[in-house]
Amino acid sequence: MEADEAERIFDQFAEAYRDWWGPIIAPAAIRVLDDLEVPVGDPEPFDLLDIGTGTGVLAVGALQRWPGARVVALDPSTEMLELASAAARAAGHAGRLRTVAAPADRIPVADASTDVAVSSFVIQLVPDRPAVLREVLRILRPGSLFACLTWQEDDLHFPPDDAYSDALDELQIIPPPDDRDVDPYEDPAEADKEFRRAGFADVSSEQVWLDHRFTPEEYVNLLEHWIERETFASLDEESRGQLRAVALREMRALSPGVFLWRRPLVHIVGRRPRR
Repeated sequence: MEADEAERIFDQFAEAYRDWWGPIIAPAAIRVLDDLEVPVGDPEPFDLLDIGTGTGVLAVGALQRWPGARVVALDPSTEMLELASAAARAAGHAGRLRTVAAPADRIPVADASTDVAVSSFVIQLVPDRPAVLREVLRILRPGSLFACLTWQEDDLHFPPDDAYSDALDELQIIPPPDDRDVDPYEDPAEADKEFRRAGFADVSSEQVWLDHRFTPEEYVNLLEHWIERETFASLDEESRGQLRAVALREMRALSPGVFLWRRPLVHIVGRRPRR
């Protein structure tokens, strides 16, 4: 996804992301901070860069965990950065957060100036992953870590999606084409190789899982406000209400057990060589 396209989408839907999508992925994202070689509560100052900060889950989490953290929150979306700033203010840590509107492949940070970099659910969106990895390597101090979490390619079946499709068919609604450009890793081995080719050392990659149990109402809300937002936005108010009602009816007919949404992720940690 090109930077200007990412900026447009996330500027337009920043609050929907915060309210409907962010809470689902946040528990998996925040565990990225566990990778970092910083003692909890360490007062010593250090510089952390959160790449693709979004609503600031990692940035604010780092500020809360480490009193010495000075965080740069990077994102192409100014609306997302406003939400990240608001979250830092609400947590009482705004003074240690600096927001920067820029793409991940052109980070306006000096060479070897950052003690640690983190990123969650972003690298699958960038148009040139190797360029982003080289840029992250450039800004890290020798010996510093980059901890990253992203989606893994999968074809796992989620029955509530079939129920939604049945609702579309019943109402004869044709959804707009899905032109979202996403490129997840096929598996951890692909991520490992890509990080090493970019120049990272001590690379470790593993598959982890994101689990979230929905109710029918929660999943329809997510479809309406995030996953299928273009479809719902293309309908008039009456048709939106009909689609929501029929989708809920179809989903309520399913067993509660099928609402466990489980998706594989790739968790990667790499280090800039010490020399």
